[in-house]
Amino acid sequence: MALTYFSSYLPDMSGVVGIEGTRISSLVAFGSLNGMLFGPFWGSIVSGTGMFLHELNTPGYLSKNAFSMLSLFFVMLCSLVSGLIIQRQHRLAIGIYGFLLLLWYSMDVGREAYYYPWFHIIALIAFLIVGKYVVESIHSKAFIFIYLFFAALLGVLSDHIAGSIAYSYIYGLQASAFSSVVLLYPLERIILAVSATLIAFFILAIYRDVVLSSNNFKEDVDRLKSQELEEYLNRDVMQIIENEGHGR
Repeated sequence: MALTYFSSYLPDMSGVVGIEGTRISSLVAFGSLNGMLFGPFWGSIVSGTGMFLHELNTPGYLSKNAFSMLSLFFVMLCSLVSGLIIQRQHRLAIGIYGFLLLLWYSMDVGREAYYYPWFHIIALIAFLIVGKYVVESIHSKAFIFIYLFFAALLGVLSDHIAGSIAYSYIYGLQASAFSSVVLLYPLERIILAVSATLIAFFILAIYRDVVLSSNNFKEDVDRLKSQELEEYLNRDVMQIIENEGHGR
């Protein structure tokens, strides 16, 4: 929550999207990070609370126009999608992501600028192809980094397409406004995703090293295995033996 709050003061990327008066908030990267660290539910809560606290301290940050007010929910959506992927709830995450794409194409401007979400579609296909193998090789640090990157990327792209839909609906943008940024938005989304991935990987790597370096870690694992074996013997094996005895 503290990271989300203070990230509100970070400089935003302006002039990248190609539409006058718009900006890409650095908050999106931390929205994805919250989802990866705290899960879809609590990650969304942390992101929303952090942005709300910043609004209380800096009135007008979110409430200066309708689109800025909706940005709170876009960042929470980013946390939700990233968190679902980290928890391997792929179907739900892809369902939300796919629904946003369908919503884009249900709009007149979306059908006219049908090429606009090309990078969203490529990212989704890549995740469907690579994601399965990455999960199966989760013991590798390289594969962990790749998996975190996909979680972050689909999260920030969810924020992006939702924002594009809302911006078009509120301000009535023409298809030409989106065609002017069709090659630019992938760059800024990759930057946001990589930033969130690096921070998440660093934090999770430290946590992993701390746990594995604990002197009591092996003893705790052995004790848990022993407890599970004992429970299995008392609960299942003894019941089977008693049933066989009664059968005779």
